Amino acid sequence: AGAKTAEEAVRTAKLAKASGLCDMIKVEVIGCQKTLLPDPIETLKASEELLKEGFTVLPYTSDDVLLARRLEELGCHAIMPGASPIGSGQGIINPLNLSFIIEQASVPVIIDAGIGTPSDAAIAMEMGASGVLL
Repeated sequence: AGAKTAEEAVRTAKLAKASGLCDMIKVEVIGCQKTLLPDPIETLKASEELLKEGFTVLPYTSDDVLLARRLEELGCHAIMPGASPIGSGQGIINPLNLSFIIEQASVPVIIDAGIGTPSDAAIAMEMGASGVLL
């Protein structure tokens, strides 16, 4: 988690696997250190490479509906869109996009980042999310 490039994310995943950890990886490529929002292009690149290497890939992404679809088409095992920036506690900023992602996905959608209250988590689950990461 917290890589700045696809290359760094892939290297970290390979090191973790080589040291005996499982092959399930949350791909988190941060594009902006101030907001901690994910870099969509680097996330896509890292996910593609890790899938080719046989990893179980769960990418942290924005609430971009098209990007979520592309990640699923690559073969990602779940999609993890943020509700709002990491650590902000702002809750679900864009429920419309999250609902589109949830409705269109055939893989689990786990809402990741920005959940501020228990009711935010409940709303995410009521929207149909498979889970919420706190």
